[in-house]
Amino acid sequence: MSSPSNNKFWGTFTGAAAIITVAKCPFRPRVIKFWATGGVWGVKIDGEEGHDDDNYLSSTAADAGVTITASGFTVASGADVNVSGELVYYECEA
Repeated sequence: MSSPSNNKFWGTFTGAAAIITVAKCPFRPRVIKFWATGGVWGVKIDGEEGHDDDNYLSSTAADAGVTITASGFTVASGADVNVSGELVYYECEA
């Protein structure tokens, strides 16, 4: 019996309080999790109610600014997981 395959991709970016494009993911993510060094975390789930357009959920509240793309995602300047100078870890899942 084999287990189902699970595509995951990890990385980091430094917050810039400007639009950041992460286009290194070898697949279109369905779920993206964020952990910022300042203590903020977030999650974006493609197709999930409340996560339409660029909406996502963070540890501070519902927020906007994360958009899934074919090879990763973009993070808008106002997203709370994009604070200038903060290191952000992310995990993409197919």
